[in-house]
Amino acid sequence: MGITEILITPLRMLLTAYCFIQFAVQVLWLGHWQMPRIMKSGTDQKASRKKALHAAHIQVSAYLKTLSFLQLVKFTFEGQPHKSPCVIVSNHPGLLDIIVFLKDFPNAICLFKSESLDNRVLSSFLKVGGYIEGIDGTGSSNKRIIASSCERLNEGHHMIFFPEGTRSPSATSMRKFRTTAFHTAVKSGYPLQPIAIYCQPLFLGKNQKWSSFSRRTNHMTIRYLPAINIDNLAEDKRNAAGLLETARDSISTALAEMSSKQPGSTQPKNQ
Repeated sequence: MGITEILITPLRMLLTAYCFIQFAVQVLWLGHWQMPRIMKSGTDQKASRKKALHAAHIQVSAYLKTLSFLQLVKFTFEGQPHKSPCVIVSNHPGLLDIIVFLKDFPNAICLFKSESLDNRVLSSFLKVGGYIEGIDGTGSSNKRIIASSCERLNEGHHMIFFPEGTRSPSATSMRKFRTTAFHTAVKSGYPLQPIAIYCQPLFLGKNQKWSSFSRRTNHMTIRYLPAINIDNLAEDKRNAAGLLETARDSISTALAEMSSKQPGSTQPKNQ
């Protein structure tokens, strides 16, 4: 380790800690103060929810600018986000994924794990934002999620799914996709937009410590892939399984392409 790195690393760790604290303060303020006030200020709950989520979008945009300004993360956006309501599916390499999506999808709704309700920072935000509790191990949960997601889409929201159900095993590989998002797209009739997220190096991934995040500038590329309309697929692919296969192949191809541009990188392995 050179003298420059010895001097810079503690500073970067301090900046990282500051950003984590900033995130917690912003989410607490949104969930306990700003968003509840917006929800109570109007008589139309659907319209008020959109305003509340837009307030979160503004805070998220400011937070991402902080990460970029402090050179903790360099963000690159490619392609075009689908402006009208749609089902969004993506690989899930790190904890920043959903935050980044709120930048370009200000009305987006996402699933959350039941244990997140025990998180004092996130719980109020998830409730007031109208987020949907994910699969809880019961047989009825899948139908509940699909019905609630279709309702949110009809209200004018984007629905974000991470079909792996947890974070990806690496920057270039994906776990098996669950079918809930694709059944939602089929039942609702809305298009589906795949998104590929490539992190170089992988940061805030599964079992990674926050200290590794602070050691260097982390690069995150978000590639918005063309939206898929089920009617445009081959007849034998016009179902949830066909939609899943098409979306997964699109994301996998994009990850392979982005990875191949990195010196010394390896090709992704589908899992």
